[in-house]
Amino acid sequence: MKRSLLLLTLLVGFLGLFRPTEAQAQSGERMLLYTKSGKVIPYRVQHLDSIKFLTDKVDLALHPQIAPHPNGTTGAMKLTIGAVGQNVRRISFVLPEAHQVAKMDEYQCLQLFDPEEAARAGLQILEAEGNKQYDLPSMQRGYSYTALFLPYDELGCPGDVTRIQFSVPLGSLKGEPSMQVPFSDVKANGFKAKLIPNGDVKGYFYLCEETNNPARDQKMQELGIPDLKHYIVQFGVDPETGKPYEGVKEKTFSELKKNVEYTLYVVLIDAEGQYSDLYDTFKVITKPKGTSETASCTIEVTEITEQTATITTTPDVNTSSFREAIFPKGAKTEEEMLAYLRDTPETALLPFHTEKRTWVWEELEPATTYIAIALAKNADDKWGPLVQKEFTTKALQTEPKLPLEYVAEYNLNEEGNNFVSTQATDVSGYFTYQEAIEKANKVTIAGANYHLPTQAEWMSIIPLDKSPVDYINFAVAYDQKDISETVSVAGKEVTSTNDYHAAGDGIVYALRYKGTELVSAWRYELVPNDGHRVLKITARPLASPLTITVEDIAKDSFWTGEKEVVRQFPASGMVTSSGSVVFRGSEGYFWSATDNGPFYAWGMFFGDSSSDVGRYMSRLKNSVRLFVDAE
Repeated sequence: MKRSLLLLTLLVGFLGLFRPTEAQAQSGERMLLYTKSGKVIPYRVQHLDSIKFLTDKVDLALHPQIAPHPNGTTGAMKLTIGAVGQNVRRISFVLPEAHQVAKMDEYQCLQLFDPEEAARAGLQILEAEGNKQYDLPSMQRGYSYTALFLPYDELGCPGDVTRIQFSVPLGSLKGEPSMQVPFSDVKANGFKAKLIPNGDVKGYFYLCEETNNPARDQKMQELGIPDLKHYIVQFGVDPETGKPYEGVKEKTFSELKKNVEYTLYVVLIDAEGQYSDLYDTFKVITKPKGTSETASCTIEVTEITEQTATITTTPDVNTSSFREAIFPKGAKTEEEMLAYLRDTPETALLPFHTEKRTWVWEELEPATTYIAIALAKNADDKWGPLVQKEFTTKALQTEPKLPLEYVAEYNLNEEGNNFVSTQATDVSGYFTYQEAIEKANKVTIAGANYHLPTQAEWMSIIPLDKSPVDYINFAVAYDQKDISETVSVAGKEVTSTNDYHAAGDGIVYALRYKGTELVSAWRYELVPNDGHRVLKITARPLASPLTITVEDIAKDSFWTGEKEVVRQFPASGMVTSSGSVVFRGSEGYFWSATDNGPFYAWGMFFGDSSSDVGRYMSRLKNSVRLFVDAE
């Protein structure tokens, strides 16, 4: 029987004046949890004796206030908690910027009080008491914040999240921090800049951007960044340290557009850590490039493989800028290719270039003819002729490996440095999710490189949990046809349609990866191996075009052993947080490398009635089955 072991955080509001109630769950029932935020969270319950709801009223009222500090220090704020409800025993609070939580509901705000989630958001969880005042940590001048307060009662149950919005007065900076930025060696495609801060500057952020840049504005909107100053602070750090720049810096900017105004945006930091207003006055215009004659490019294609090609585009002396692309032959007419390069607005995927460029085009189809194209324009912004270069990728020389071939044959041992040698249920190592990441994410065994598979890689072997009827269900008869699935095989995303068939006799058959070169027949069954229960998976490649059905492969006569790949997974159970081994001999649990929040991670499961990829508590100890790295 499939099971999920879950940590339930119940957000219980006012439930009415009823006596305490208890609810009992039978084996295998489903439970729906309706949170105060309106979310519905489903759980599959295996063993749950009872849940008790305490319906007595509690008073967890808070009335905090935040105001500028009386001492007038820039960035200093004073928090007054004031009187609190009679049941308040503890108060936690965090201080995110207003834009960070503007679209968060109460459930999402509540998650910020988990230490791991707070750390991810760059927040510190602070504690307070009623009828007291606190000096808040140094806040940024001119910034808007939303303080979140969470009260707890004597049982440790949280109440409602209280929001207090406030803005920090601008105040004055320490000293007179300033910056000089002289430009030099200005060319059509770049320039040099020297950033010279004075002695009152502790550090600074900077970015060089087109003065008028709609793409940047769109990016800010998508990321929820409220203004250009925040954008510069977030992305304008020293890439070597991840921290603000310090001291005098000289920088050469290249691959820029010709005859375009650029601005070096700067935010200074004073001695007290306060940020200045945005400096947007350091501007420079790149020089024009090319001539008034007809512009053109040459294209050279080298190092052609089954899926890649190296393309070098060289502009002539008349060219001010050019664009390039690649299409399968016949995908577009010459006029359509010309219009694509000429009329498409500039994006990161289709930019303008000014200098000779060499690029490796990847993820091409084998044995396919492509056309590399380029279009140049001169100094008068007049386009030249469309340049084309035709080439054909090489054909694949061997059949592709089936996804099952990437799976190691045995589980990882207790030390995490080698494989066990049998499919016995009592010899494998058990690991928490964090231990699996630390010990097994990258492993070399007997000269071969292995890794802990991601959720998407496990889905290439076992489909995702699809309750109430999983695609791999041993207990009932069913047919599922043309199921679309997207998985990862050898580091590449693969989308295909899949058929599943079962007669309810403990065996499931599947036609997987239809429409791809990985099309194959699969058989899933629970069998004994030297007295130990294992999940046995068999896969066999099929020829294209596909001429058989999933009903055809559900016959014993189909499985002859020819070209079949077999992997077995022992029912080793799991180890609970108390150290007890449970479900050994009946179920198997295997970690993936993909987490699912602070308390859960994805993994593969099989039991009496089904097998799927689902989520499990990361503190439990499961088995590890590695996948070999793609060549």
